[in-house]
Amino acid sequence: MVSRRDVARVVAALGLAGCGDEVVVIAPVIDSPPAGSGAAAFPDLDTVELSIALAGEPDNLVTATFRRGETLELPGVPYGENLVLHMIGRVAGSEVAAGRTCPFAVRAGEPPPAPHLYFARTVKWAESATPLSALRDSGTAITDLDGSGLYIGGLDPGALPISGVDRFDTLRGRFEEIAKLVPRRNGGAAQLGDGRIVIGGGTAQNGQPVALLELITVESAAGPRVETVQDSPLVGHSAPAMVTLSDGRVVAFGGTDAASAPIGQLVEISPDGAGVTQRVLQRAALAIPRKGHTATRLTDDLGAPVLIVGGLDTANEPVARAELYKPFLEELAPPTQFAPLMVVPRRDHEAVRLPDGSVLIVGGLDASGNPVRTLELFTFDSGFVDAGTLPANAGVIDFSVTQLPDGRILLAGGRDASNNAVATAFIVRLDPIGGRLDVVTTDRLATPRARHQATLLCDGTVMLVGGTLIAAPAERYNPPAAGRR
Repeated sequence: MVSRRDVARVVAALGLAGCGDEVVVIAPVIDSPPAGSGAAAFPDLDTVELSIALAGEPDNLVTATFRRGETLELPGVPYGENLVLHMIGRVAGSEVAAGRTCPFAVRAGEPPPAPHLYFARTVKWAESATPLSALRDSGTAITDLDGSGLYIGGLDPGALPISGVDRFDTLRGRFEEIAKLVPRRNGGAAQLGDGRIVIGGGTAQNGQPVALLELITVESAAGPRVETVQDSPLVGHSAPAMVTLSDGRVVAFGGTDAASAPIGQLVEISPDGAGVTQRVLQRAALAIPRKGHTATRLTDDLGAPVLIVGGLDTANEPVARAELYKPFLEELAPPTQFAPLMVVPRRDHEAVRLPDGSVLIVGGLDASGNPVRTLELFTFDSGFVDAGTLPANAGVIDFSVTQLPDGRILLAGGRDASNNAVATAFIVRLDPIGGRLDVVTTDRLATPRARHQATLLCDGTVMLVGGTLIAAPAERYNPPAAGRR
């Protein structure tokens, strides 16, 4: 049964183009978890609903409902850009499964696309494809501008740095290796505003500093390509905290020098035509050199400040005092203006900005090397406050933290207080009334993982790779449909 608005009215209102009496039919390529797994939706569904909407908009343009055994294809789709296809599965009228595509276009004179759509039971993990570097330990995960997942750096089982860059192409539903880099340990990676990925710092297999910066262009006429820039100011730096500013520049904060001592230097990398400009920020240096810290941009507004939290100082003690970088002034706020203290000073933690602008601090190790279960929230009004506690079976280091489309936070895997990799996963939500954090259990991973990488894909799912002792498929988490318009 098809429930459809007057297409002519929709076309006129939204600027979509029609052409004669041609009927556009979209038949998605449905990617599903393995049959028989707990996340598989088929064949138990009574009905499936397909709908087309503009990305981010609450209203559907075209909707159709299908019963068991009917062909899943949606007729009457209007021409337009930035369209998404939603799919909802129901049993006895209750929604139990969901999926949506990444944005795509339907254009006059072109064949209708066949977008990939991952469809599974909600709040479930499921094994996915196996990336080429399935045993990637640590490294950096970045969500590309096109919504695919990029997995960079890390170590193989022999503790040798991995040169291959893996990509999960959400539009095609597959992993591929897109580039080879100079092997380096503890390098940093971030995305410039023009979409290029910048990789710098770290050490080579022989322990010597890597003396160049690398730039990956993921989308180009000739396919992905890697360019190198000699004599980077990041030479001799390892494990800097790299942040993309709201204007597209990247800044590397601190890290370690060749002797593994913490440093306070800030290095800025800016797009400059086909190249980049690199410079040490002479007016900005961390008041407390640190390593094992985090750096978090506080808003998306132009000139948004960056919060630097935790880490170890030159005495190998956790740093209690946070610092604030102001991009417009290219300086750190003086301690007389900004010097909030953490509730529990820590290192090797994670930090993530919440929808209300506060920053959540999770996990890490304290001055005695003990796991920190205290969750902290930072705001300008209150500084750092105790906002909850991690469950006893949660990972406290080497876990992944991913913000879901509805603003909640997914914590997955990591190492527990006994340093064992865990398969547990949790959802963290800020209670807007009490200001505390609710931490609830969600579906477990199929395999315990630590020092893995996770990315939020353009369809609203989370792809998690690496961090296992033996080669294992990636795992994919399917959040509820809410927030995934």
